[in-house]
Amino acid sequence: MLAQKDWSAALALEKRMYLRLGEVQELTGEMADAMSRQDRVSFQMFLSMRQEQINELREIKDLLRKQCRALPPEDGERLRSVLSGTRRETGEGEPLSAQVDRTRALLERVLQEDQALSRRMGGKKSFYNG
Repeated sequence: MLAQKDWSAALALEKRMYLRLGEVQELTGEMADAMSRQDRVSFQMFLSMRQEQINELREIKDLLRKQCRALPPEDGERLRSVLSGTRRETGEGEPLSAQVDRTRALLERVLQEDQALSRRMGGKKSFYNG
């Protein structure tokens, strides 16, 4: 049985992920603006800043994986299922389920914006056309 501290720790990390994704979204918009102005220096600066946020997202995902591995197998699998969005929780786990949904929705928006920017920049050579 997952303890409240396990739910809380995962929720805190999921909230950090959401904040970092928000930063990625904002920086992607700044990159699009810089591209429209043909401002390569600003574009590169925003790209670098965005990569820092993406690296932080990777670290958060690693921490969540470590948390799942540290739990007894059944609890680890339950938490992994909630974090992947394949399982909804009620009670103590409901806030985490809700945050996972918010994070997933934001990720979808970020991916759409990134895809649009990539296609605008690269045309047929875009990462998303490969």
